[in-house]
Amino acid sequence: HLSLQSGSDAVLKRMKRRYCLSDYQEAVSLIRALVPDAAITTDIIVGFPGETEQGFEESYQLCRQLQFARIHVFSYSRRSGTEAARLPHQISAQVRKERSQKMLALAEESAQKFRQQFLGKIMPVLWEQQSVDGVWSGLTRNYIKVYTRSDEDLTNKLLPLKVA
Repeated sequence: HLSLQSGSDAVLKRMKRRYCLSDYQEAVSLIRALVPDAAITTDIIVGFPGETEQGFEESYQLCRQLQFARIHVFSYSRRSGTEAARLPHQISAQVRKERSQKMLALAEESAQKFRQQFLGKIMPVLWEQQSVDGVWSGLTRNYIKVYTRSDEDLTNKLLPLKVA
């Protein structure tokens, strides 16, 4: 799991992050090279003070390019008494909401694309629980939630399943 803030390297600096976007891209590339089916997720804050439209678009395109398994989107919320609350160029609530909605739509699209690449593959599943209607839920090793019907007790069993 990696954290990313929407905006340019300048915004990352104001947020006191110790990395730049190229460091981030390099980390994702390294993970994918070592573990090709890894579920790489990220948190992203949109609307931090000083985030320009161009900075947001760059972050949006970066998230699109990196194809995360999940993107957790947070909208910056001004809290009095914090250093960020005193920063210039605060982003309006309406703009934060619009950017958040756009990023959330990308998050859903990205998650769907990640899951689709495993359709038809046989993967080990750790079965966790059975619902009242008899459907078992479990997770693959890369955190894809899957379901099956079984009369057997599958609790905590690691069994193969063809993802459909």
